[in-house]
Amino acid sequence: MLHKFSVKNFRNFSEWLCFDLTSQQYEFNENAVNEGIVRHAMIYGPNGGGKSNLGLAMVDPVLHLVDSPSYFSSLENNYLNGQKKGSIAEFVFEFRIDGAKIVYSYGKKSCTKLVYENLSIDNIHILQIDRRVSPLAKIELEGAEHLKKDVGESEISLLKYIKSNSILDDTKTNKIFFSLLKFIEGMVFFRSLNANNKGEYVGKDIGVKRLSQSIIESDSIEDFEKFLNDAGIECSLMVDIDANSNKAIYFDFGETKLEFGSAASTGTLSLGIFYFWWLRLKSGAVTFAYIDEFDAFYHHALASTIVEKIITSQAQTIVTTHNTGVMSNDLLRPDCYFVLNREIFPITELTDKELRKAHNLEKIYKGLSS
Repeated sequence: MLHKFSVKNFRNFSEWLCFDLTSQQYEFNENAVNEGIVRHAMIYGPNGGGKSNLGLAMVDPVLHLVDSPSYFSSLENNYLNGQKKGSIAEFVFEFRIDGAKIVYSYGKKSCTKLVYENLSIDNIHILQIDRRVSPLAKIELEGAEHLKKDVGESEISLLKYIKSNSILDDTKTNKIFFSLLKFIEGMVFFRSLNANNKGEYVGKDIGVKRLSQSIIESDSIEDFEKFLNDAGIECSLMVDIDANSNKAIYFDFGETKLEFGSAASTGTLSLGIFYFWWLRLKSGAVTFAYIDEFDAFYHHALASTIVEKIITSQAQTIVTTHNTGVMSNDLLRPDCYFVLNREIFPITELTDKELRKAHNLEKIYKGLSS
């Protein structure tokens, strides 16, 4: 899992921002943490404070390590912080994977063009290059000895270069290296603010043009119908052929039927988008999910239901919201709730009180942030 993350000069982050996911000592809702790391987190903060940009920064490795990823086109012309022209965006990721401490840091001048890159596993430098100094790379992985160390003018990631051009030996370090790549490949940022046919996401190409296609192909129509009914949307669903000769989901009204994407409300469409990603979370295809404004179209009671579903996932998840109604020890715990406003910190730092399970976190947050 991701243990700590730092970013500088990316979009609205002109200076270093550090997000520490180290858990604290609480003896309840232990499923929210894993081996001293927050597994499920929730972030609050003002509009324009950087919640969306933080998520985009946290999944940034996908852009240069995954083939043909999906990403927002705005990243191409709005990647670097506007106050520091000519500089580079810098990132530091600290992971705990398979019991190993992994530090992956790099600097980029655009979505895919790397300037420097470093990877260490248990404090041993495995990969290193700084193109500002030399095109020569340091590569210390068994099985990669044959690779050219002089990368010339190439701005490709060393990690991707090694993955694509070598067959590494079966060593502990190499296994951890591939586990890191697998974790990054499963990282995704998604939101449904536009409520179009598949919302917006950054991550590995999901392989379908319509989200309903995955629900149909995974034979999940009945479960999707139950999910909607449990969310308070009484409906009956069926699969039929649409005007383009494709299978599609329809509301079944007996003598009539209406195509889901055309007839559903914005909130219901948003639930459909979440359900698609939920299937991927449940299957293990997603290892890390940053869900931006997850409850933008939900009733406050439904938001709690969605959080309850998210935290059953084994993936590491971070959601952003303005809804203080879900700031509760019934769902998570104090070390899982964070506030982002120029810097990011857990709500435990908002008060000198020793927060316990019986405390009303929403009341404390509103009282101290007003």
